[in-house]
Amino acid sequence: MATIGIKKRFLFAGLIAVACILTGTAVCAQDLESINLKKPITFHGNFNLQLEYYQSHGIPARKKDFSWLISGNPVVNVLGVDLPFSFLLSNYDNKFYQPFNQFGLSPRYKWATLHLGYRSLNFSNYTLAGYRMLGAGFELNPNKFRIGFMYGQLRRSTSIDSSMLTNPLYVRPIPTYKRLGIAGKIGYGTQKNFVDLVYFKGWDKIKSLNSKLQDSVLPAENTSFGIKSKVTFLDKFTWSVDAGVSAYTLNRLDSVDTSTSKKMWPQKLMSFLVNDKLSTHYYFAGETSLGYQERKWGAQLIYKRIDPGYQSMGAYFFQNDIQEIRLANNFRLDSGKLNINTSIGFQQDNLKKQKTSTSKRFIGNANINYVPSQKFGINFNYSNFGIANNPLNNSPGNELFKQVNNSIMLMPFFTWINEKTIKNLNIVASYQSLSTPQSYLGSVPDLNTYSLTTTYNHTWIQQGFNANASASYINSKTAAGDIMSVGGNLGGMAPVLDKKATVNVSASYLNNFFKGKDNGHTISVTAGVSVPVGTHHNFQILGNYMDNTSKDITVIQNFNELSVQFVYGFNF
Repeated sequence: MATIGIKKRFLFAGLIAVACILTGTAVCAQDLESINLKKPITFHGNFNLQLEYYQSHGIPARKKDFSWLISGNPVVNVLGVDLPFSFLLSNYDNKFYQPFNQFGLSPRYKWATLHLGYRSLNFSNYTLAGYRMLGAGFELNPNKFRIGFMYGQLRRSTSIDSSMLTNPLYVRPIPTYKRLGIAGKIGYGTQKNFVDLVYFKGWDKIKSLNSKLQDSVLPAENTSFGIKSKVTFLDKFTWSVDAGVSAYTLNRLDSVDTSTSKKMWPQKLMSFLVNDKLSTHYYFAGETSLGYQERKWGAQLIYKRIDPGYQSMGAYFFQNDIQEIRLANNFRLDSGKLNINTSIGFQQDNLKKQKTSTSKRFIGNANINYVPSQKFGINFNYSNFGIANNPLNNSPGNELFKQVNNSIMLMPFFTWINEKTIKNLNIVASYQSLSTPQSYLGSVPDLNTYSLTTTYNHTWIQQGFNANASASYINSKTAAGDIMSVGGNLGGMAPVLDKKATVNVSASYLNNFFKGKDNGHTISVTAGVSVPVGTHHNFQILGNYMDNTSKDITVIQNFNELSVQFVYGFNF
């Protein structure tokens, strides 16, 4: 018996060693007597399977006829240490015509986190800023130290093959090199007071692309260095900085720049990190703020500047060639019933005098939320800002990205609650103007949209029934002409089979107009059934049908689409 006990201890000691390796921490110092030896390894998490049938007529298919997707977030607990995994498998085609399969793992114990697989890290806004990387890394925070590292693949190599040429529906991808990246962070402090230094380098692997395509696509490389800090002093004051300098080389094959011309300060700062070449360009981007906060009000002075063309391979997109200064305020009044957040300032472009004109504009934001009682509230929002970073890499270029130049929204809402029912009435009126990132300040927006939506929702608590109705008006002014839709939606949810299953149904109708003339209608019907089995299983069948009838097919074609999904979820 003693021998068996000794073997168990060796086994559990081995498990602890594995946990040490996976987490990079001193788990080995943990007292064995405090561990539940009866259950040294436990599992929990979720698993999902989705199958979809799709058909379309009148337009090119936007999906496969049959597709599948498997995803999950299992968590393995080894001797008290959580090892979270995530994975996604599917047969969807993305823009690079490869299966969209992603796996990721970030085990964490105390002050150490290990990253493996597909992970998105944010060391600073202007260096490594959330770019999804396939690789390995870690983050360590012993005491007040802040250490991070990541290395991996930023992008796969892609090229055109014969199968794409034979299918006219394929969008030809732009050939790309395999792109690798490495990033490091070292800092010291707490959430209130810290300073971080960040280094990032990305490069295209030259031999990853067919030699016949290398003349048309240049391999690039990028080195960026950043600093991020926050200092709290006199209890109520906060000063923060987030800045980055980026050296971007358009062609790695260029010869070294041997010119004796006077170097600017970003080039001098990064001279020991960058092998300066003829196509290397240097950029600066940063923002800083000084804030003061009382219990009921606060103020913040903010300055931001991003050089024209600033880019980092560790981020997706920057709104660049911009300088702004603004003052932000926040108020909490009437015992918290009234909250007001405002900011005003000025913005301009043409920072390096590369354009024939300079545009300046007033920028501002205001959000007022007033909830005097449980029955009524109103929210008002106005903003005149652009998007700083897009989190998704949807396109090799920036042509698909949009930024909100102006947005106004007014939303009064009403709520009636008693023992039997809950009733809600929401009214949303909004205006938005959109421009592409290449648009300069003061240019005519690509799209102006006005919308008004009223939604009523009624829930019967004891029966579990729910019904909703909405009416909507949307008017978009584009360069091609005004596009307008007027219509509504009806929907509901009800339990059936002694509340063992739930049925959801909704239907919408939109009457469409183009340049003030009737241009047909759009009908959409959605229905679904959800059947939970026990506490771990859930089955769903979802169906959607859309039919669009147009009188002017130069605006939009006549088409219909049908999709049916089967979804299985398992929680363990």
